[in-house]
Amino acid sequence: MGLHAAAVRNVLAITRRELGAYFDSPLAYFAVPVYVLLVGGFALWFDDVFSAGVASMRGVMFWNALFLVLFVPSITMRLFSDEYRTGSIEILSTLPLREQELVLGKFFAALALVGVGVAATFGYPITLAVLSVPENAPPGPFLLQIVNSAGLDPGEVICGYLGLLLLGAAITGIGTATSALTNSQIVAFLGSLLLSLFPFLLGMFLDKVPAPLVGLAQTLSLNYHFSNLARGVVDLRDVLFCLSVAALGLHVAIYALQRRRLA
Repeated sequence: MGLHAAAVRNVLAITRRELGAYFDSPLAYFAVPVYVLLVGGFALWFDDVFSAGVASMRGVMFWNALFLVLFVPSITMRLFSDEYRTGSIEILSTLPLREQELVLGKFFAALALVGVGVAATFGYPITLAVLSVPENAPPGPFLLQIVNSAGLDPGEVICGYLGLLLLGAAITGIGTATSALTNSQIVAFLGSLLLSLFPFLLGMFLDKVPAPLVGLAQTLSLNYHFSNLARGVVDLRDVLFCLSVAALGLHVAIYALQRRRLA
């Protein structure tokens, strides 16, 4: 029990350290607003939710997911690459920390910042719900009107945001792994971007995939699993896929650190 508690304390300490590093630098204050503005700008430009005549967040959710593929690598690229570049990884290796604790701490810090970015877009469904309340809605408190009269499906919105968090966890796992494999932040960014973008785009071009391979393509597609959740369908297979991708990325990162320590 004592060892387990010590491991949890170590993970939390690393998480706090990394979160502090994010907010002590311009990265968090730049990446999060840019992500939110890109989502809103593209949703209004390509999927004008106000002129569609139907209150739906599906277009906004798609752009949310697509720009996560860009947003997450931008915040995970520095996780280990920066430690390698500055030599601080050598100091960390002298501390009573296991590779698993270091990787988990950095992963949870990056995922927390992803959660901040995703939460910052929650103003979009709130705005859409407010604007979709009809003028002839039954009288009463406006909050109750939003809940009862708005055309926006709250279950679909909740499932969509759950899907964004799971997608963010999967890409964060990929980004953690690529950052642990190189001392170049640019290489880590591009590697994470490509490894996330390809399986995401795969779900958008399933009609181009040969029929015998469609099932495999669906299984490997990040966008396919996210789209199911964005439609309000919670399938355990979609949840497990995203968590499995995140876990695989963490295992690769742990292996990379262990190999580096033995070298």
